[in-house]
Amino acid sequence: MESETDNNDISREPREINLVTWYGTIAGLCALIIGGSLFITRAYLANHRENQKNWRPGKIGRLEDDLKLINRDGRNVKLSDLKDKVFVAGYQYTDCPGGCLGMAAVMEELYELHGKDPRFHLVSFSVNPKGDTPEKMNAWVKDKGVDVPNWWFVTGDEENIKNYMLRHFKFYATEENTDPLEIATQGQWAHDQRLVIVDGEANIRGYYGVMDPLGGETAIKFLKRDLDMVLNPEKKLGDYPEIRFPVTDLPVEKK
Repeated sequence: MESETDNNDISREPREINLVTWYGTIAGLCALIIGGSLFITRAYLANHRENQKNWRPGKIGRLEDDLKLINRDGRNVKLSDLKDKVFVAGYQYTDCPGGCLGMAAVMEELYELHGKDPRFHLVSFSVNPKGDTPEKMNAWVKDKGVDVPNWWFVTGDEENIKNYMLRHFKFYATEENTDPLEIATQGQWAHDQRLVIVDGEANIRGYYGVMDPLGGETAIKFLKRDLDMVLNPEKKLGDYPEIRFPVTDLPVEKK
């Protein structure tokens, strides 16, 4: 007769595992995880495509204060006069031997595209207000063939302009070159060579390094596209051709 201890023996052999069921459970869990991941990825990509389709140049700053200036024709003007207009602004000066001419050429291209639009304007701020009198700037404009009414070339109080460009436009500080060779090739003033878009509510909508030796051409494309989008809010990103960044051949390090 078996004892009670024998009947309750805990050392019995373990129940045999059904491998088919076990592997099936694991496969089901994996499929569930993969399916969930695919669903989340597709939802993310769909949302990303929608956001890209509706993308617009963002409001990345604002001109909170006004600035009094003198235009090349001697008129007293101020930035608040450009309320409800979209304008592109940059730093330039008449004695610049190179970069300023390049920036003026880009702004001239913008004028050719939008100059007939009454909402569009251009503003060139003098880097050197003491040297750039209205008369000198007016002569420079006529000599370069950019004598148009909706393009200001402005001068004024040197400290006011310098502080405003730093604090509100967030332009880089200007430095004076002292080396004769640098002055001959780059000009007396080393200054920010970006162009900036400002919308009709004084919001800054983008900065564009149009004189960058590597990415300048691409920056010009972005500038033209973004300016057109700010002027035409009904347009979407898909209305424009894709802009690709240039591929540069980087030097290969020799071992």
